[in-house]
Amino acid sequence: MKRIVIALVTLSAPVLAQQPQMPNLEEIFFQQFDTNKDGRVSKAEFLQPTEAQFDHMDRDKNGDLDQAEVKAFNDEMKARIQEMQQRMQQQGGQPGMPPR
Repeated sequence: MKRIVIALVTLSAPVLAQQPQMPNLEEIFFQQFDTNKDGRVSKAEFLQPTEAQFDHMDRDKNGDLDQAEVKAFNDEMKARIQEMQQRMQQQGGQPGMPPR
């Protein structure tokens, strides 16, 4: 049994070495939200991207989102996702995987 475990560990080491590293989610969070780079995220910093997103979606700038504005935004996001998928396919990669 001990030999089987050793063999599995030895054989799986190269495979594990090829796996992409998980991103540091805490680091990504602070890069995105800690706009003044003080090592802390205030409520205002946290909400800023949401406000910017709302402003982007509110095409008529009336302070409200209607169904047409939400649909337009969803259509825009779908188009962006399709674009990214096409680029990844052209490059031979998959999300989270390095190109071959």
